[in-house]
Amino acid sequence: MVEFNVPDMTCNGCAQRIGRAISEARLPAGVEVEIDVAARKIRIPSLAGDSAVERVRAAVVHAGYRTDAVVVASSHRTTGGCCCAPRAQPSVDVDQGGTTRTSSCCS
Repeated sequence: MVEFNVPDMTCNGCAQRIGRAISEARLPAGVEVEIDVAARKIRIPSLAGDSAVERVRAAVVHAGYRTDAVVVASSHRTTGGCCCAPRAQPSVDVDQGGTTRTSSCCS
């Protein structure tokens, strides 16, 4: 997740102006931008790509708002759906009351 701090975005009117500017930025199909007025942040999925992130930043500036440093929030998730997916980890057999259950670190 990529986050822009937008300290001057103080109300829903600001968010609407920024939203209109972003909608005119011709982002790739499927890229959804979250505008959070309460936190004064704009969030973009990391998978959107650098050009989409730059288009959003430019749209915010064009709408008359400054953006502070970009913050990248990492979820430590992978396409495998688990934080340990890229590591080779064997499952562990756990004996519970006579039944055997196979478990990994995340289940």
